[in-house]
Amino acid sequence: MITTRERQAAIQLVKPKNDSLRARPVVIKWKGRHMVRNHSFLATVREIITWSLDSDVTKVGIVGKPDSGKSTLAEGIGHFIHKYSKIPFAVRIFKKQHLLNFKETLNTLHQSGAANYVLVFDDVSFLGADANKKQVDMIKQAETTIRHLPGGQDVKIILIYNYHYTLGLDKYLRQADFYYFTSVGSEERDNVMSIVGKGAVERIEEFRRIFVSAKSRKYWSMIIGPKEPFVYRYRNPFIPVLFWNNESVRFIVTPTRQFADPICGICDSGIKSSNDGDTLEQIIKRGETNFGVQSFKAAIKLKLFINGLTVYGKHVVRSLRYIDKALVGSDVTLENMANYYKFDITKTKMRLKPDDPLYGPPSN
Repeated sequence: MITTRERQAAIQLVKPKNDSLRARPVVIKWKGRHMVRNHSFLATVREIITWSLDSDVTKVGIVGKPDSGKSTLAEGIGHFIHKYSKIPFAVRIFKKQHLLNFKETLNTLHQSGAANYVLVFDDVSFLGADANKKQVDMIKQAETTIRHLPGGQDVKIILIYNYHYTLGLDKYLRQADFYYFTSVGSEERDNVMSIVGKGAVERIEEFRRIFVSAKSRKYWSMIIGPKEPFVYRYRNPFIPVLFWNNESVRFIVTPTRQFADPICGICDSGIKSSNDGDTLEQIIKRGETNFGVQSFKAAIKLKLFINGLTVYGKHVVRSLRYIDKALVGSDVTLENMANYYKFDITKTKMRLKPDDPLYGPPSN
């Protein structure tokens, strides 16, 4: 809820230089949260999908300061590409070391057997500090033939690079068909203008103001009528982003992928590609071996429920809602119900086999 004081402050922050009437943009809802339709993140993803139909390789650059939302934005782009594209896409999320070993990384794609890929290389800033010229040249060469996977299979690739600074990546590698800017620092202003054009200077300056307001006040506002500010709460669920499609630059707002779809198997399989620890299969296999398949599955369901994600069957969900309603205004408690069914509080310790990596001495 926006207070009167915040509303007045917002008007002063974005008050136009003249009082000329503006056409009021359409306000829509995304999963119950208000947003301006012209700020649609999904519209930018659809542009990428359309572009990729006639391109073997589509490149997207995400540029911004650390902790400005680049990785989260990349996950969202990958998710909605595979969700809305008419051709199937798999998502893979990698780190800088995977880019330095680009050919080996491409071999893993061939082994997975999927058709088309969204490849995210997270935080590849200042690649030259970790690679010599020969390695960078090999990355460039591999990028030019990336659509031809080992084994002769031709695929469509959407390649996303995340980095902190516009000039912090090799000139060839940072060329892109689309750019998302999650921040524009004082030193970046001229660099960004060299990409989007000097005609966008006012929009860039307004975005810089919005970013500062979002980070310092945890909200930002934009005038959408003569005296009517539209206020966004920072990361609740949106962040401000500047989008460039090599034709025009505009503001958009983006949420987390989990805001739109809390569970996604395709994205989950892509994220695990960047893990250096145990794989999903290893963790599941050990859990089922130690505790039994049904008990382990029940524990996962319970963990999901505790974290606000319900995967129980419809009869269990209806029973939960019934219990909540039945106990309102009643002297009956959950403890009474537990006693009725003779439930006992379980006291146990996690017991693992000695060869399990998580095995350790019993705790006192």
